[in-house]
Amino acid sequence: MGRVILCAGREAGRPYVFAATGDRVSSIEELCHVLYHNAFEIQEELYSEEFIRFIGQELGLGERAEYLRHLVDARAGAKDVMVACFCSADYYDAQEIKAFLKDYDAFYAKSPLERKKWKADKLWEEGREREAGAMYQEILLSGGLAELPGDVFGDLLHNVGVVKMHAGNISQAVEYFRDAYERNGADDTLRQYFIALTLSGQKERMDQELKALMPRSEVTAQVAQEVYAARNAAEQTGEFQELERLKKLHEEGRIAEYYQCMDALLERLKEKYRKVAG
Repeated sequence: MGRVILCAGREAGRPYVFAATGDRVSSIEELCHVLYHNAFEIQEELYSEEFIRFIGQELGLGERAEYLRHLVDARAGAKDVMVACFCSADYYDAQEIKAFLKDYDAFYAKSPLERKKWKADKLWEEGREREAGAMYQEILLSGGLAELPGDVFGDLLHNVGVVKMHAGNISQAVEYFRDAYERNGADDTLRQYFIALTLSGQKERMDQELKALMPRSEVTAQVAQEVYAARNAAEQTGEFQELERLKKLHEEGRIAEYYQCMDALLERLKEKYRKVAG
């Protein structure tokens, strides 16, 4: 199937910045790329007069801008506006646009809570873990969890478990991973569960769960490898060595020396934090 090329624009003197994502676009090709990958975040901005003026004045696509204005006045859906933009350049072919439309329609076939999880997952994929974690917690407190299929709910709990792990709340992470595995049955979730159990020192529970869940050997091998790597990396840090020294001083009853070393360690950690925060 051939490609539709209605017109060609120019590079904008003043880029358009999408408020929802911070993406800056200076050409119709850049615009198509941002629309394709951020459709649900930015679609409300496509109805603004500022956006339409950018198409007409900055990109030099006057006829396209008038067509978009006609769509907006006719209360057309955001999907129609985006397709009109895609058809203004040779950036995506017909098959790619069909794939986009299929995903777009599938999104709106989801329940409101599934859409919210999708948005949280998007933040997660972008590395915005704290924001994603906050949105996951909102979903958990929403009272509408029955809307979510079991595996989808399980994946949500898995990600919350990872957030808890990164925050140092390993005991909480253990429970989230266990609950998640009950719902999604995923090897990755089971692996994270065993890692959390190991790091939290729950050896007896670990032994019980190994018997009850009977994981594949590949899963337990990965757990052993990751736990070993994590502990080995920790032992190479100066802070770990200092903590071992403090433990020894305390055991030997050298209290004055213990507090002196503790104060020095805390001061170094504060200084390191200030540098990172700055």
